Formats: sequence, C-alpha cells, structure tokens
Amino acid sequence: MATCYICGSNKNRSLCEIPIGVILRCLECDTVYRAAVVRGDEHSRLYQSEAMMETPFYLANKMAVDPKVEPMPTFARGLKRLKELRTPGRLLDVGCSYGAFMVLAQRAGWNTSGVELSKSPAKFAREERHLDVFSGTVEQAAYPEGYFDAVTLWDVVEHFDDPVSTMAEIHRIMAPGGILLVFTINQESLLTAVGHILYKLSLNRWKHLMGLFYDIHHNFFFSPHTITSLLKRSAFEVADIQFGAANVHRWRIVPISPLMIFGSDVIDFLSGLVKRRYRMFVYARKTAAV
Repeated sequence: MATCYICGSNKNRSLCEIPIGVILRCLECDTVYRAAVVRGDEHSRLYQSEAMMETPFYLANKMAVDPKVEPMPTFARGLKRLKELRTPGRLLDVGCSYGAFMVLAQRAGWNTSGVELSKSPAKFAREERHLDVFSGTVEQAAYPEGYFDAVTLWDVVEHFDDPVSTMAEIHRIMAPGGILLVFTINQESLLTAVGHILYKLSLNRWKHLMGLFYDIHHNFFFSPHTITSLLKRSAFEVADIQFGAANVHRWRIVPISPLMIFGSDVIDFLSGLVKRRYRMFVYARKTAAV
C-alpha cells in the first residue's frame, strides 16, 4: 500500500488513474500524490532526457525575453512581492532550468545562484547566460548554513521525490527570516475540478485527459492547505498566498489549440469569481530550526 511521503500515513483513496499510474489523496494530511513516486536514481535519470529539455514549456524558459510572454510576467510578479518581503541579497533558484528568472532577479538587485538537476539547461545557463548554476540537487550542492536571504521554487516542489527532506535542507541554508517563494499548481483550482468532472462523466475512461493535470514528472499536487502544512512542518511560516490564472494564451511558444485557449480563458474568468485560480504564489518566512 502506498505511503504518504508528507505525513507517513498509509490511509488514502484513489482520485483517478492516468496512463502512468494512480493518483491518491492522503486521508490524514490531504496531500495528493502519485501512488508510485519516482525516487532516487530513477528520479535523477528522468531529468537527463535531452528530448524533455527541448519540449515547449522548457524552451519557453530558454527563450524568455518578452516581458508579456510567459514565463516572464509570472516571474516579474513573484519577484516584485519577494522584494517587498525581503531586501535583495543572496538568492538561490532551485530548479532554475535555463536561468531566465535568475537574469531577471539580477536586474532587480539580487546576487543569484541556481541549482538544476538537468545537465543541458544548467550548462546553457552557465555558458550562455554566465550564471552561477550547480548541476545536481540542492542537497548535493551543500551550501553553507544560513547563506541565502531568499530561495525560489518555480514549478519545482511538485517534482521533489522527498519534499520533507528537501525542504529541511532549504531551511538549513537560508538566513534567519529568509523568504521562500513556492510557485505551483493549485490542486483545488476550478480548472482541475472541471477535469475531474469530465473524467467521472467518461466513467473513468479518459485517462489521457487526467494526464494533462497530473504530469508524468510530478510526484505531488498541493492545495493552499497542504502546501501550508508542508511548510509549517519544515519550520516555515506562510507570509502570503496569492493566486494566478493559467493564462495559456500567454504561452506563445507552446502549441495550444484555439479551442483549448478559449475554454481555459473562460475557466480562468470563472475561477477568479469563485476564488479557485489555477496557480499559487506562496511566500513563507524561515522560523526556528527544524
């Protein structure tokens, strides 16, 4: 029986089945996770695929320049709030990809470092953007204790193979009062809820539809409640949670059908009315030791 990597409980229920397996909800802490979490060497190998690094969403980070095209508007919004919460100093971007956010943060006065598990984006960030990027995990980087004033996780926390352990390491390397920014999908969003309704209407046959919501590279899926619980468990105090729309029309490098764009924009509008938007900006302050 699958065990929750957040609270350790083996009490769960199935939410849906996708081509790569079953998605579960923990009945103790409410965290949603893959029944077969990809871990260890298998997890590391998954991020060395050159083909994956050349897919549109990763290339959007590689080519990021236009402030109106994602991911740049999202990066700018997060950076603005981060600066309001902490005076610029040392910043670590965990899972920095090709380094687009680091460039933006440097312009805002931050002294940036990055960690990236995938070798080719890390190499690009170092050689083409001249950034300080470590190839590997944040644990392997072994930064000094209390070194960073801010740490950012852009679409990264859902990829971790052991969130509790990794968050403990992030806590260790942050300065007292440092700010952690976690940007991730909101499991309680209206868009995700619509996906589940369609899945049920199909009598659980539309597994590939649910694969759009539960990406093959994602192990965990957080709501405002569950991400707050994880951060509290890791000795962080949430300072602010903001929400954002999916805004698929802004991903101009990503091939998306006009019908999907229209449908997503309608749901984005409705999700704003019911306060169940698709993405979360979570800002948390380091507190006492874990």
